[in-house]
Amino acid sequence: MTSYSTVETSKQVLLSTFEHNLPVLPEVWANVDCVEFTTDSAQPLIPIALKAHESFAALKALEGIIAVTLCKKRFGDDKDIKALVNCNHAALFPAMSFLSTVDGIPKWDPEMKQKIKDTDLNQVYSNIYRRMLTNIYHTKDGRFYHLHASLDATPTFQALGLPSYDEEKNEKAKAQRAIETITQQLTSDAIDSIIREIKQAGSPCLTREEFLDSSHGKHISSRPLFELSQLESTSPALKLSLEGPNILSGVKVLDLTRVIAGPVITRTLAEYGAQVMRITNHDLPDQSYYAVDFNFGKRTIDLDLKSPEGRKVFEKLLEDVDVIVDGYRPGAIARLGYGPDDLLKRFAGARGFVYVKESCYGEGGEWSDRPGWQQIADSVSGVSWANGQALGLEEPVPPPFPLADFGAGELGCIATLNALHHRLIKGGSYYTSVSLVKYNDWLMSLGPYPKQLWKTMAKAHGLEDSLKLSHRSNFDEVGLTAITSIQRLYPHLREDPELMQEATRTHFGAVKTQSPVVRIEPYKTATKGWLNVTRPAGYDLPTGWAVVLQ
Repeated sequence: MTSYSTVETSKQVLLSTFEHNLPVLPEVWANVDCVEFTTDSAQPLIPIALKAHESFAALKALEGIIAVTLCKKRFGDDKDIKALVNCNHAALFPAMSFLSTVDGIPKWDPEMKQKIKDTDLNQVYSNIYRRMLTNIYHTKDGRFYHLHASLDATPTFQALGLPSYDEEKNEKAKAQRAIETITQQLTSDAIDSIIREIKQAGSPCLTREEFLDSSHGKHISSRPLFELSQLESTSPALKLSLEGPNILSGVKVLDLTRVIAGPVITRTLAEYGAQVMRITNHDLPDQSYYAVDFNFGKRTIDLDLKSPEGRKVFEKLLEDVDVIVDGYRPGAIARLGYGPDDLLKRFAGARGFVYVKESCYGEGGEWSDRPGWQQIADSVSGVSWANGQALGLEEPVPPPFPLADFGAGELGCIATLNALHHRLIKGGSYYTSVSLVKYNDWLMSLGPYPKQLWKTMAKAHGLEDSLKLSHRSNFDEVGLTAITSIQRLYPHLREDPELMQEATRTHFGAVKTQSPVVRIEPYKTATKGWLNVTRPAGYDLPTGWAVVLQ
């Protein structure tokens, strides 16, 4: 077998992004040579036959190119500015929450519950019976359907005629049998009709060919990695602050997101020194653990945007905002009166803004208004089927780690940096959007690894045993299998100071998390940019944008 290089393949993947009609200014591509990939490997780290390792290295490189472009505007046109991307570090980006610890304890340890704020209000993570709703199930017509508990499993359980809670079946195998007993009485299309009727998340497990043959697949595959449109052109150009050491010093970001993809966007913006204010509501559920990793660099406040008091505080924050990141269901923020059209009327061209929309299905296609999650994006785009077939199975299997979540999150950061560059050069306001399904579509378009390389990888990770994983293996099980084998093969990674860093004094305890991947030299603006250590939701008082260093 010809020697394989993750660095060389990452370079090829980066260059292939040129073919996706990215809406960037020519100045960005003029800086493409600023990227330096480091840490080559003959074998990719992530145990999947798709080029996930190289996709994240390439996206981090694209992030670095735009960051360097902004850096030159902020600090002066220094031709020696470089964006350094450690390919192994980038590959582990989507494994962040499987690597992080609090006081040495990983997220799946039962003791973790004592260290984090419980935001799992509807017990979709803590109750195993309800958690198992998020899984792939056989259907009557011999197909597979991925159900999802979302952040409240009750509507889907009730629609399927199952009890919302069942303590007698609060164990993985029993819960899965109870649910599959129902799904095997219904066709995949019948289940999908039920899910659409109650406006919950779910999808048939499609092959790549079936996805591309659908109207939505045809639409998404024709679109760029991220969308950009100019909302108005009369507001003045963005001026990057001369105060503060970082590229985005002074840039104010309102974070209206939950779970993974949206918070990843804003965490990465915070690496460059942006002031990020994350808005949550104690009456809205979320995944409890993710705050540990994703709230680095942020202040977090609790607001009810349906109450007069909450709206007053929020609208005061809007007066100085530069970026709004929206990760809620399509249309949810607009129904509150804070969508992009509402902001255009509010600002009336007096100041510009960037509105970032992250969604599962993307903009403009037949399925764009549907709610969705990581696992749903994997099922609808063909990723789950591709993973199952690569494992020698004739059934879909979820991929290791939330690749689409982190892929969309990284694309969201890139899209935001790009929109800020447009504001800097041209003025105006911009709407930019990313989706989990588009990341997966792009990942699939890169093709699989050579067969011999994948065979070697599968053997090294112990995946030759076809009984190890199946369609019944849920997100956590596949992820734990992957991180266990990665740590066995590469035991040094978790202790590598370039990949991991520790914040010893946080509300949670001593948190070890992934350090920023992109390093901008000689300024080091991407490695020391966080203004705040991590914290739970609603930790800070809603006192405005004043920076509090901690």
